[in-house]
Amino acid sequence: MKVTFLALAALACSFQVLAQTPSLSEESFCADRVDKNFIKDLTMDSSNLMPFRNHGGIANGGVCWWHSRFQRNALYLTIYKPELARPTQDEARELIKKIRSATEVVVIPGYSNFSEFADNNKALIQRELEKWQKGDGILRFAWVKGLSGAAEVTPDKMKGLMDQIYEEVEVNKNIAYNKLQIPGIVAHAWLVVHMEKVSGGYNLEIIDSNFARTTEIYRYHEGDTSINYHGYFHFTPYLEQTNEMKKINKTILKKCDPEAYQAGAKKEKETKDANSNNDTEG
Repeated sequence: MKVTFLALAALACSFQVLAQTPSLSEESFCADRVDKNFIKDLTMDSSNLMPFRNHGGIANGGVCWWHSRFQRNALYLTIYKPELARPTQDEARELIKKIRSATEVVVIPGYSNFSEFADNNKALIQRELEKWQKGDGILRFAWVKGLSGAAEVTPDKMKGLMDQIYEEVEVNKNIAYNKLQIPGIVAHAWLVVHMEKVSGGYNLEIIDSNFARTTEIYRYHEGDTSINYHGYFHFTPYLEQTNEMKKINKTILKKCDPEAYQAGAKKEKETKDANSNNDTEG
């Protein structure tokens, strides 16, 4: 049996989550993120989501990969201070670049939430997404990732992929980026916010850049070999950009627990040096 799309209203209640308001100060930023579900719950309110759909890009083929990654960065790494003056266009451009880089927590003045900021600066954000796409596609050959993996796999392979995504989302408590491999060389992307184990499979709550301001629900049944995308095509989801998620978590740790961040950085360096020495000796 193929996976079928289900209306959000039919399954949303099963996730038992409450919408949250974004962090409005440095103090609340760190306190909010003690709850590992806080960021996920932000997605239940459209004011925390991109207000415009995936569009533009090379050959007008869209910027879904970068739209999704920018959305995830913004959910995790922004603070809003509506009482302050709004940024100028040049200042907004710099804030957008910082969100893209995910190397620091970004304070956005003059706005109450991400959707307000993004709606007022959508041309600047779109331009940055297209620059990001060109940088990855031309300089880093990221387009090759769209050629890897099959659009349809064996039932066992599909179950393994879904179990892997579940672990990232519900055990590691991260919002997962999935590349959706479509037949041929095309690949879409979405973010998996929540997953729920049900009899014979999973329910997935996702953010799709093709459908702005909302989340959607999909269901996977054991035995499926692909997922049906709104009746247009079938695809297989692959968990990717996990290192980017680790980078986001490190940025939060650096802001909220500098000592733990320094200890982790030191340990990481020692491990890297040790591995480098072993390679040299070998």
